[in-house]
Amino acid sequence: MKGEIDMQTALKKRIEIRESTMIDVAEILISALHLKFEPGDLDPDTPLFGSGLGLDSVDAVVIIVELESRFNISISEEEGKNALRTINTLIDLIIRKKYGNA
Repeated sequence: MKGEIDMQTALKKRIEIRESTMIDVAEILISALHLKFEPGDLDPDTPLFGSGLGLDSVDAVVIIVELESRFNISISEEEGKNALRTINTLIDLIIRKKYGNA
């Protein structure tokens, strides 16, 4: 019973962290790209480049700088390339960098 409660508490915490990070990332994208969306309007699986949000390399640099500043993390060029696929991949990177395996 105690283990089950601990697992539920840990799961709730992970969900809270992910939801909070999603809102922060969406706000950064909306602000940096001057999008006409609300944070909840962005699908976390939308591609950031190409037919998705249509980012270019300048946008990518701006977003990485904003993410590093907002979350107080450092993102290498390789990490940025791998994470700049969707909002979800950005969230995964941020959570891993900031919280470890949270």
